[in-house]
Parts: sequence; C-alpha cells; structure tokens
Amino acid sequence: MGSELQQLLTAWQGRLKHFLLSDRLMDFALGLLLLLAGWLLARALRSALMRSLPGRFTRHQRQIWARGIYYSVLLIFIASALHQMGFKLSIFLGAAGILTVALGFASQTSASNLISGLFLIGEGSFAIGDMILVGDIQGEVLAIDLLSIKLRTLDNLYIRIPNEHLIKTPLTNLTRFAIRRVPVTLAIGHHEDIAKVRRILLAVADAYPLVLTEPRPIVTMQRFAESSFEVLFAVWTARENFLTVRDEIHERIQSAFVRENINIPLPAMTINPAQPAPAAMVTAASMPVDGATPPTR
Repeated sequence: MGSELQQLLTAWQGRLKHFLLSDRLMDFALGLLLLLAGWLLARALRSALMRSLPGRFTRHQRQIWARGIYYSVLLIFIASALHQMGFKLSIFLGAAGILTVALGFASQTSASNLISGLFLIGEGSFAIGDMILVGDIQGEVLAIDLLSIKLRTLDNLYIRIPNEHLIKTPLTNLTRFAIRRVPVTLAIGHHEDIAKVRRILLAVADAYPLVLTEPRPIVTMQRFAESSFEVLFAVWTARENFLTVRDEIHERIQSAFVRENINIPLPAMTINPAQPAPAAMVTAASMPVDGATPPTR
C-alpha cells in the first residue's frame, strides 16, 4: 500500500515538473491575464456608457445597454483566454448548442418572457420609480428585468409580474405626466340652483393652493338620477400632490356646502300602503284548492 502511494506521488510530481517547465505554464498565465484584462475593460466600458449615453434613454435603458456591452466584451475575452490556455472551443460550442436546444424546449415560457422583456425595454412605456396599474395591481416599479418586473404596492407588498403578462394586459402609467386630474362626482338635489353650485365649487378650487389654475377646473352636469342630478367636478394638480388633493378636496367641498346650505340628498323610496292588490291576485285567492269544496255564500 505504501509503495503504491509513493508511486502515485512520484507520478504527480513528474507531471507538475513537466507542466512548470513546459510552455503550457506561460499559456495558462497569459490566459489568466486575458481574463483580468477583459474584466477590467468591460467594467470601464460599462461605466463610460452609463455616463455618455444621451439623455433620451431612461436610466434602466442605459443599464441594459451597459450590461449588454459588459457581458459581450467579457465573453470575447473568456473565449480568447480559453483558446490561449489550449482548450478546444469547438467542444464548448457543440455542448452549448445541444444545451441551448434542450433548454429551448424546456423553457418556452421563459423565452416568451424574455422576448416580451426586450419589447418592453425598447418601448419605454414606464421606468424605474413610476407608479403603474396592471389589472387590479398598482405599485411603484422597483426593477425591470428581462423576465419580469418588480413592484412595491401602496401596502408595501413586493409583487413580481411576468413580462408576458404585461404584453397581453392593458397597462396604465399613473406618473408618466407631470400633472393629473382629480375627478369628484357629486349628487345634488333637484331643488338646488345649479349655477350657485357651480360658483361654490369653482370658489373651492380657487381657494385651494394645491389646485392648478391651468388647466382650469371644470363643473359639468352628468345626468339626472332618481332623487338628484350628478355633477362632475374635476381639478388638476401636480402628480406628487394627487393623493393629498384627492383626500382634502372632499373635505373642502363638504365644508362649503354646509356653509352655503347646499344639501346632498340621500336615495329615497316612496311606499303607498293604500294601493289595492292586483286583480290577478284577488282572482287566484278566490279559486278553490284541488279537492276542496268551494265556499258557499
């Protein structure tokens, strides 16, 4: 047993000595230097692209371009380093081709999400930091990846949405533009003066500093209801003040209506107990039941 171990150690020492004295060591060292140089060059190019890309690209689009350049340069230097070390790239390429075909059949959903992610990034419908609405899910965009996007909802929940779902579903960007409209639907009694109501609402908008003067607030009559008519009161505000205005504008309207004696009616229903029963019900009540003797008079 001891002699076999000694022979094994001697063989490994001979191979190590041959490797150190041969040209393979120099090739291996050059390959490592190529890897290091490629990594440094890729990092430098990525940083330069993040700073030099034009402002029409969003921050996330700049990140995608910089990441693509980084991995492309790094892949070229890895291939060069492997070739310098004496590895046959044809073997790696063949194995990579077989693996790609196998993964293509096994991950059709991932491929669909990947292609959808490229379309979303190129389209630029939203960016990191935007507030979007997808179906009944509303949240702030935390990340836009090639397979999915990540949202943080108003309840501080973390939600992942596949890119394929975003392509097929209507998406609303709530913070795309600098201003937003705050609509308020009011029920006004039929006996109220609509011109007076209009003046009161416009005065509420003019007195509220968070409401913009341009575009002007609007007051329009929508329709007649059973016990009231509906009025749409809409004001504009900066997008960062939207939630505040949507909350406080109702309080200001209620205070103004109380001060000006404007009533908001409740739904009403009139019941007349003296109304006679339908003739069909009276006839049915006087008919005898099967097998019973009809009443005599």
